[in-house]
Amino acid sequence: MNPIAVELNKTIKEANIHIYESLSEVGKNLFFPKGILSQGAEAKEKAHRFNATVGMATEKGRTMFLPSVMSMVSGLRPEEALTYAPSFGILPLREAWQEALLEKNPSLKQKEISLPIVSHAITHGMSVVSDMWVDPGDTIILPDKMWGNYNLIFSVRRGARIVQYSMFDSQGGFNLDAFKVCVESEAEDKKKIIVILNFPNNPTGYTVTQREADGIADILTALARSGINVLAVTDDAYFGLFYEEETLKESIFSRLTGRDPRLLAIKLDGATKENYVWGLRVGFITYGASFVGESRPLYDALERKTAGAVRGSISNASHLSQE
Repeated sequence: MNPIAVELNKTIKEANIHIYESLSEVGKNLFFPKGILSQGAEAKEKAHRFNATVGMATEKGRTMFLPSVMSMVSGLRPEEALTYAPSFGILPLREAWQEALLEKNPSLKQKEISLPIVSHAITHGMSVVSDMWVDPGDTIILPDKMWGNYNLIFSVRRGARIVQYSMFDSQGGFNLDAFKVCVESEAEDKKKIIVILNFPNNPTGYTVTQREADGIADILTALARSGINVLAVTDDAYFGLFYEEETLKESIFSRLTGRDPRLLAIKLDGATKENYVWGLRVGFITYGASFVGESRPLYDALERKTAGAVRGSISNASHLSQE
């Protein structure tokens, strides 16, 4: 195992051993290479004549570009549109998205969450989560009304087993009883379960009420307190499409963050549908956990592993889209 991964694992263990236990074998081995950042920073300081650290062409100290390309990009410099973005995502966007999360989810203002990592939209974010947290044979709990791509992401690519429950009860609401039976049954012979919570739901459009959201959170918290490691992944692709008075107006992520040391909430969201920019492919991965001591070391370690997963798959999301 790479020494950087060993150090990140040590940090996670010290903050919350259950989060370390929940990582997949890939997740435990993931790290973000230090050389990329340190060599680049050193070159900026000392490489006055030649900088051979990053594969980008420069001319007279500026990013080289084709006028025919930049003529199609209004209001941005070549350095903002054409260069590689960090694997973490550009910092101003990450900070702005975190601020927006707190505004849209007021319950989170009393809790500590990670700084979002930029993914190449939510599908890629889901794939990163799958790499980091899912081993072959792990159970993924989903409703019987689900987005079909979950099968490719979790079952085909990672060898996980999808288990479904009936989403609706006889009154047309979220079937808390079926959900409870499903998660408790699957937890009987397992140390970890993974639950995907997609509201508003694709394909039905259904969003849980505040009472139903509290019920889901209570069920998962009770399961965690019984000794099961629980990963609750919220797929918030359609966040904001709330039309009923009783509908939960926040992400259920806000109900799950900080509930128990064995319960890790992972929020996947993005600009795709919230801002009507489907083809720009900008998404975010945010963690909400319980921990010992300061939150920053734990979240920093998780962010570095997540950026390592991005680096090892697509290297980085589009810089132009992030601007």
